[in-house]
Amino acid sequence: MRDIRHDGAITAFQQKRGGDAAAFFVPFLSPGMRLLDIGCGPGTITAALAESVGTAIGVDINPNAIASARQLAAHAGLTNLSFVEADMTALPFEDGAFDAIFCHAVLYHQSQAMLAKTLAEARRVLRPGGLLGTRDADVGGNILHPEVDGVRLALDLWQRWYEHDDPEALRFGRRQSAVLRAHSFTPVWAGASYVNHSADAASRTEAVADARQSLLGLGPQLVGKSLATADEIETALAGWDAWGCDPDAVYFRCRCECIARKP
Repeated sequence: MRDIRHDGAITAFQQKRGGDAAAFFVPFLSPGMRLLDIGCGPGTITAALAESVGTAIGVDINPNAIASARQLAAHAGLTNLSFVEADMTALPFEDGAFDAIFCHAVLYHQSQAMLAKTLAEARRVLRPGGLLGTRDADVGGNILHPEVDGVRLALDLWQRWYEHDDPEALRFGRRQSAVLRAHSFTPVWAGASYVNHSADAASRTEAVADARQSLLGLGPQLVGKSLATADEIETALAGWDAWGCDPDAVYFRCRCECIARKP
């Protein structure tokens, strides 16, 4: 089994996620629910979901992410929120322990074998009739202007990092309903939204800074694993700089959403 790859640059980027990422799931939740956030990262989404349920627990295999999440919970003073370091393919919970499960930007990165194990565990700890909410990438739905070669290369480099073994992985988001149905869930709702990295000059500047931080953090590891060359990293960095200098540049990242029920 191939483990999900983690990196400090990825965790830092995840800290900017929040309630918007889970907004589609909130109308399906109620105050008495016990919710599990699988692959919670630094916990910002889990904290947002905790406001709509009785108990929220986040799990992640990355100890740095869990440490950040626990600091967030302590600072926020949320008594119904906790975090556990755990492997999503071997969850430390009893069968049927949760009323709802949430997965954000988790399933898309997985090999077929790990995806099957993760969804089997989610199904095991979800009660009959419980809900699974997923929100994941669909690179085929991204909107980018201008079509800067270096930015396209940067997006490709991030895909190489996860070493997808599925030729359709880049369009995983739109296939979530079919994927969940194939793993014995019953889809009940589907939708999509965009993460806007170009609303104004400030957000474009932030997008470039985030991209540079991620590429500089992952670059040596990509090169070390022969997944990229140093020249490719430099080309990708230059591409983002060029994109950020265009006052009319846009970058909207597509996120597809699905809610399914355990029969």
